Amino acid sequence: MLNSQWQNIMDQLTYPSFISNERAEVLAWNSAANEVITDFSSLSASERVMIRLLFVDPGVRNRMVNWEEFASYSVAVFRTYYDKYLGDPWFEEMVERLRGESMEFDTMWKQHKIQLKKVNRVSFQMPNAVEAVAYDINSLANIADHPGLHICIYTPVMEEKM
Repeated sequence: MLNSQWQNIMDQLTYPSFISNERAEVLAWNSAANEVITDFSSLSASERVMIRLLFVDPGVRNRMVNWEEFASYSVAVFRTYYDKYLGDPWFEEMVERLRGESMEFDTMWKQHKIQLKKVNRVSFQMPNAVEAVAYDINSLANIADHPGLHICIYTPVMEEKM
């Protein structure tokens, strides 16, 4: 569990941001993440697992323009942590649950791809918005005294003018 100072940091960030662990559990988030990604505040702690939300939350899936590409990348990152904690009951149960809930997850899982976290791009089409907004996801890992935690900050991609 995180102390309140981490939530205070999240609250001060303008861009959609959250802190997660290697299980993809979202531990702290800001209001922009609630608006753009999903309403984390309405979910119980056990439901705030990003890899699961990608496949079972229709709101996330419908807003994410490049869902398939991002989901494939996310499964590969999740598999990297799954392999790191081989035999961990939480990972075993989550994978079996997701394989049962989502045929797409099952298909991607069977590909056995692995991927380290990197800056990745995702685009969201918000309701009533004319255009999708692209974000680079910057993941800052290995937070002091909290190994395995990541601060994920979604920074808008600015169009380059020639």
